[in-house]
Amino acid sequence: MKPIGYCANVHPGRNVAQLRESLSGPMASVARGLHQGTLAVSLWLSAETIRELSEQPNLATRLRDEAKDFGISFVAINAFPYGNFHAQRVKHAVYQPNWIDGRRAHYTLAVAELVPLLVASDTDHVSISTLPLGWRAEFCTSASGASVGIACTALEHIASRLHAIEKSTGLHITLDIEPEPGCAIETSEELVGFFSHCLPTKTRTSVDVRRHIGACVDVCHGAVMGEPPYEFFERCIKAGVSINRIQLSSAIKGTNSAHDLAALAQFDEPRYLHQVVSGFGAGRRMWDDIPNFLVDANPNTSDQHWRCHWHVPIHHAMINGLETTSNAITSALEAAMRLPNTPLIEVETYAWTQLPHMDRVSTHTEMTEGIVQEIRYAQACAIASQSTGDHSQV
Repeated sequence: MKPIGYCANVHPGRNVAQLRESLSGPMASVARGLHQGTLAVSLWLSAETIRELSEQPNLATRLRDEAKDFGISFVAINAFPYGNFHAQRVKHAVYQPNWIDGRRAHYTLAVAELVPLLVASDTDHVSISTLPLGWRAEFCTSASGASVGIACTALEHIASRLHAIEKSTGLHITLDIEPEPGCAIETSEELVGFFSHCLPTKTRTSVDVRRHIGACVDVCHGAVMGEPPYEFFERCIKAGVSINRIQLSSAIKGTNSAHDLAALAQFDEPRYLHQVVSGFGAGRRMWDDIPNFLVDANPNTSDQHWRCHWHVPIHHAMINGLETTSNAITSALEAAMRLPNTPLIEVETYAWTQLPHMDRVSTHTEMTEGIVQEIRYAQACAIASQSTGDHSQV
């Protein structure tokens, strides 16, 4: 198992100046707080940051060198949020542009071109995470029904370019699709279906698409969809879909009791989208956000269970009076050991500043301490997973 790091989308990074401030500030503080050698970090790079780095490639190597001085190594890129992930209101905008919009492919290719400049020379693999095609309602009604075909053509082109980068640099880069509630690909079944029935296995020039296009599994997203990690992983293994990255994250869950609904209402906030899902399989129903769900929720049906897409700190079993899905963390780590490859593993809790008042952080020091606790918790879970066969339900 590779060293567990964390995703830096929790820090502002709209442009290079903000990114450098986050690197020398909170990222460096997390590295110092861990006292464990080099810290693996997944960078979030916005389209604006990528434009600046592409215009001045020396800035990319400077970032890499500054990171090394702080005891940090960039091991992956989060290329899911294209715009400002720390804007006052993000919500559905995080899924734009989608994979039928040429800007998405252009941005992703620009990220890939910069990767060799950002990572250490001895790096052999880098994962770039991306959105699961787009928000379902928007993606599936666009392009007169040709959405999937357009997306597949773009992904084939990217696979070809990643192959060329590997040939010239020796660096294996994968673009990894991250299923998410409400998107065109929500579950492992839909992911495998996309790979098996839509995305070609070879490009027109015989490039192995699956060597360069894989999956990024977010444990929170799987929990919200009611899918245990081992089921997700097993389905991908059988279909030959490579899981190249695992994001350790935790959702919240509850029932339609008056207590739980009141507690859930306190998690409603203006920045991020918090999908709510109840039921399983064919009986599953999703609401875009907490207010939509609360309008429909009936307190007289307290036996109805729901899960909410809220990346809460992974070391909390309870938060603001609600249970979390933190038990899925060890289950995911144990399941990861059965994968035929060794995926990158990172903690991804990005909404510390949006939590309900009692749990919200207000200073960089508080956030740093929280992230350090999360990474240590994940490391402890990794050790525990090596001696258990835990198949805990979410």
